[in-house]
Amino acid sequence: WEMERSHKVDCSQHESVDTKSFKISANGGKVYDNVEANRVGNYNVLLDNAPKELYDAKGKSWEESHDAFHNAFAAFPWEVLECYSGPPTVAFTWRHWGTYTGTYEGHQGQGQLVEMFGFGLATVNDKLQLTDVKIYYDSREFLEVMRGQRTPDAANKTWRAGKCPQLEEMRSAANENEGRASFDAKKNETNGIIYKFNAHSILIAASFVPLAIAMGFLMRKH
Repeated sequence: WEMERSHKVDCSQHESVDTKSFKISANGGKVYDNVEANRVGNYNVLLDNAPKELYDAKGKSWEESHDAFHNAFAAFPWEVLECYSGPPTVAFTWRHWGTYTGTYEGHQGQGQLVEMFGFGLATVNDKLQLTDVKIYYDSREFLEVMRGQRTPDAANKTWRAGKCPQLEEMRSAANENEGRASFDAKKNETNGIIYKFNAHSILIAASFVPLAIAMGFLMRKH
């Protein structure tokens, strides 16, 4: 996919994606279709939701965005770390890294290793072509390292602890929802008990009505 995006100008000829239905987004940002994603370039797509003071995706062309990072890294490989589910929706963690020997926006690298870690969801069709890609990662940390505002060692702390920040957030949200669901279930259970108690009380009270009427009638006769 990356090779086709970078080297095949006509996106209708891309075979790694379903050219009619493909869409991609990063960190909950703008969703790009196949044609627009190809026009603006992968870097601009994946940095679309980055802090604007660090990266202006709308203000960079395809060529400018590629040149910026090609000037910084002689090579910038990407790999899948773990895969959590199979097709059609593939959940995975990934790593992007390079040796920072060049320059980025006037900042000279010192040969340090720069790494990015993230989480992704890729949906494929029956031909294993990509139809939907959602990428999650900390773009701020990466860009601050590139600008010399943060050291590589100060980035990716959660990952270095063996955890995925995105998965941790999802797990936290799931636990919160589970807790809320448990509370709601207990609340409903309690309401059910109260309802049953009230209904039972009403039935008991109702059963005494005829008796009370009869007793009142007898007392009036005497």
